[in-house]
Amino acid sequence: MARHFATLFVFCVSLSALVSIASAQSETVIHSFQSSSGADGSNPFGGVVADGTGALYGTAQSGGKYRQGVVYKLSPPTTQGGVWKQNILYSFQGVEYEDGSYPMGNIVLMKSGKIYGTTYSGGQYGDGAVYELSPPTQSGKPWTEKIIYSFYSSDDLELYYGLTAGAGGRLYGTTSGGGRYDEGFVFALSPPKQLGNPWTEAVLYNFSNSNGFNGGGATGVILDASGNIYGTTFYGGVVYQLVPPSGGKGAWAENILYSFTGGPGDGLSPTGLVFGSAGTLYGATLEGGQFGAGTVYQLSPPTTQGGAWTEQVLYSFGSVTGDSLNPITSLMFDSAGALYGASENGPDSCGDGLYYYCGTVFKVSPPSTQGGSWTEQVLHSFTGGTDGAYIQTPVLVLGTTVYGTTLEGGTGFCENENGPAGCGTVFQITQ
Repeated sequence: MARHFATLFVFCVSLSALVSIASAQSETVIHSFQSSSGADGSNPFGGVVADGTGALYGTAQSGGKYRQGVVYKLSPPTTQGGVWKQNILYSFQGVEYEDGSYPMGNIVLMKSGKIYGTTYSGGQYGDGAVYELSPPTQSGKPWTEKIIYSFYSSDDLELYYGLTAGAGGRLYGTTSGGGRYDEGFVFALSPPKQLGNPWTEAVLYNFSNSNGFNGGGATGVILDASGNIYGTTFYGGVVYQLVPPSGGKGAWAENILYSFTGGPGDGLSPTGLVFGSAGTLYGATLEGGQFGAGTVYQLSPPTTQGGAWTEQVLYSFGSVTGDSLNPITSLMFDSAGALYGASENGPDSCGDGLYYYCGTVFKVSPPSTQGGSWTEQVLHSFTGGTDGAYIQTPVLVLGTTVYGTTLEGGTGFCENENGPAGCGTVFQITQ
């Protein structure tokens, strides 16, 4: 699988902008994956989630006992400045054992302590799976894994984005390939009503290339309180809404809320979404905007029934030398209303120093006065050394600390073709 979901070669000129490059933020690697030992994972293609104690959970797509990927837990140090402790909760065994392999995307951590996620391949048919990981009933015992659904398709499903939890214990997700039109689909998994019965899958919507705009490259989804689903298609370049059928029977209805046009006045190639207040949606685009290096945008619902949603570009990347370029992930709010995300490119080069970049973590803050401009700050530019390289997943914001993963870099011993050495990292950025 290619390292990047999309690769862009972007050159930007230095222009005036409201962006801060230098900062006093401090990035610390709290774990460098060491897959050469066989007891650790490598190359995480999923972010982290936290429990109530501040412990972090995530997946690494490779490594582990069977070299098919792992689910891990990182426990915070008991004393300030101490070392985070890692536990491998489960090592995937692959299709030979009808188990999943190569876990990717975000995981769901339930109040019960159970973890749910997806694997890119493996399962009963080798085309990917959804797994359930249950904590032990006695301290020191192993976690228990179960495949709750195995996908079957003659096409590449591309399960990149993991799961979202909904009402009634249901799990929602997307594929970027396969389905009726080979353009991906949105699915829901419902838990069994009786113990021992299987989970049931329903395909809620099949993407297509009809009208040339709403198929291909579906990212992850979010749900509102009414059960409506929202998401984007990366290649199709739209924000969509799926409305459940009345009475729970019949087809879900798709509404295209916004189609991106690219160019100086708009973004192109949207990533994932996050809710704001009053039903507003916020997101980023990999391309487009005033300088061609992507945008952060706001999408506001219509003020009258049947009206159009309104898009506003809040920030265009690439305005000055050293800015973040090409945001690759969905965004996350902090308590002050600032948005955090990760970019594919940035000021510190990797690879041959010309076309490959290690990425950045950025913060986009709302104006201090009404009618003012949003401002951006580069929190960290990855160098490809021990600090990590190639951030491909959303960050987690807890208070004033930002957590995330990098696909490569760190102190591990992995040989990465056309990229920096290292098996990937989990990092924190303190503000």
